[in-house]
Amino acid sequence: MLMGIDDVLALAKTPQEREEMKERLIELMEMRDEDIDFSDIPRITDFSRFKRAKPHFDAMREHNLRLKAERERKKANA
Repeated sequence: MLMGIDDVLALAKTPQEREEMKERLIELMEMRDEDIDFSDIPRITDFSRFKRAKPHFDAMREHNLRLKAERERKKANA
């Protein structure tokens, strides 16, 4: 799940920290893709250990459906 700006700013402990975070987020949002420096990120050349994510997503979908059904049952019985 993605966090919105308000979610991130809610993590600030003081008003001053919140304002600093807000300014930094605005700077990052205004940054162009061309200005991002990726030079310190190592290049991936060995993909042999990569696995497909689909089985994981299918399992999570089933889990979420069960939770939703349980929540609806509780709501109907309340």
